[in-house]
Amino acid sequence: MALLTLAYVLHVLSAALWTGATLYVVYAVLPGARAGRLGPAAFTEQLHRLLLITRWTGVVLPLTGGYMIWVRYPLPLLLDTPRGWAVLAMLSLWGIMNTLIEIGVLRMRRVGGPVGIGTYLQEGFPVERLPPGIETATLLGRVRPYLLASAACAVLLLGDAALLAVGL
Repeated sequence: MALLTLAYVLHVLSAALWTGATLYVVYAVLPGARAGRLGPAAFTEQLHRLLLITRWTGVVLPLTGGYMIWVRYPLPLLLDTPRGWAVLAMLSLWGIMNTLIEIGVLRMRRVGGPVGIGTYLQEGFPVERLPPGIETATLLGRVRPYLLASAACAVLLLGDAALLAVGL
């Protein structure tokens, strides 16, 4: 029981960090970049940090969530009940949101030229890799649609979590 409690705590804290960081970037960072208040380095730094959070929680969330599913949801409960469907929806939204952030930052990183997947997975998009003379608007144009979609997923994830918390 202590392991299940620890899994819940780590899962909720990681999910809160990730969804909160994503919504913050969309609410505060994107408008600042769009208005010209953030230079390319500051904008890239914020997106790189979001990417690091995405990757860290991309390990913690499936491990803790997978353990909770294994312990709490036998297959019939997972596949044949509204609560199980909410858990599966959460898993799907996690995958979509994670993918959107990765693709968006990768597209932003490739604005200066081709970057291999291995290099991108190893480095992300550190400020040192900014192409000389790049403008924030160019970077923003590459990543904005993906971040807006990931924010929508974050809101849906939080709503799904609330339904599960109240005992759907």
